[in-house]
Amino acid sequence: MKISEIRLYHLSAALEEPIGNALIFFPNRQTLLVEIVAGGLSGWGEAWVVPATAAAMIEGQLARHLIGRDPRHIRALWQAMREANEGDGIMTAVSAVDMALHDLTARAYEIPLSSLLGGARRDKILAYASGPFFKPGGHPYRDFEREIDGYLSEGFRALKLRSGFNPADDVAAAFAARRQIGKEADLMIDFNQSCTPRRSITTASLMEEARLLWIEEPVTPTDLPGYRLAARQIKAAIAGGEAIMNPAGFLPFLADGCMDILQPDIAICGGLTGVGQVVALAQMFNRPVIPHVWGSTVNFHAALHLLSTLPNHRAGGQQPFPYLEYDVGPNPLLELAGRPRVNADGTVSVPEGPGLGIELNAAMLEPYIVARKTIAV
Repeated sequence: MKISEIRLYHLSAALEEPIGNALIFFPNRQTLLVEIVAGGLSGWGEAWVVPATAAAMIEGQLARHLIGRDPRHIRALWQAMREANEGDGIMTAVSAVDMALHDLTARAYEIPLSSLLGGARRDKILAYASGPFFKPGGHPYRDFEREIDGYLSEGFRALKLRSGFNPADDVAAAFAARRQIGKEADLMIDFNQSCTPRRSITTASLMEEARLLWIEEPVTPTDLPGYRLAARQIKAAIAGGEAIMNPAGFLPFLADGCMDILQPDIAICGGLTGVGQVVALAQMFNRPVIPHVWGSTVNFHAALHLLSTLPNHRAGGQQPFPYLEYDVGPNPLLELAGRPRVNADGTVSVPEGPGLGIELNAAMLEPYIVARKTIAV
């Protein structure tokens, strides 16, 4: 079994209205989907950060290490790609390839991705609604109440608010959300790297009675002293790491004790192989891993399978971790294989089919393709 083709699809789906957070707004959803073909089978991966750049890296730097090789030699191929390229900028491209190799290998063995990763410990994961999002042209919180009602009607029992607009409105929104979702549901907030440590600390102190499960990205990703300061003074757990590209990048935060919940993104931090290294580090320091999930249905389902294999961690709220981040903003790319369904108990079921458990093809992507490339023998 040899890799015969690598197919790259740059996708863009326009939104009816821009959405965003305290740091940035975006008018569309973009990603790069990578299809690796071998032995008549396909595996899918994803790189949603600067997709055109990731595509160029795969074509110019990674493909020569892949074409003609056995896709089941996942770790050897991962090491070959890393050893041949200096720096962490290549990691989004490596992530997409690694994800596709895992999907393809699991399909070759006719097993779910979770089995390839070591075996599922659970068949469904509690999902938290990652939203609402800010909107431009008015008060950014203006639609939060209506949208949260929608999430609750879908079955969600946990919610992560976007925050960081200004302290007074941020606090008011947190308390309003707590009243709306009730005492038992889990509530988290995400500052999205938009605050200074002191502002995060002040805002978090005013939110304490809202009983937050965690506060996410209270400072910029590389600000280790800022994380240290926030962790010393914020009572809620501190979560972060979605922008870290190298698994080793989590080590300083773990050694310092200033990151309680690790959130590597499979499409950023070296794919399932890279995030597997983060999981190993986290277990050494007794910290839970809850992957950041953005992009399309590919990254979503990769995270779902990985989460099914992780141990229970009693740092959770209504039940032990792990939890699944479910991006509830408008996103046609999440619905390519049908919108993932939330069960009555607030969970999402892990697919039992081979690989990711979803079926994709180029025809399904066609409405959103802005560029494509095939790399062959």
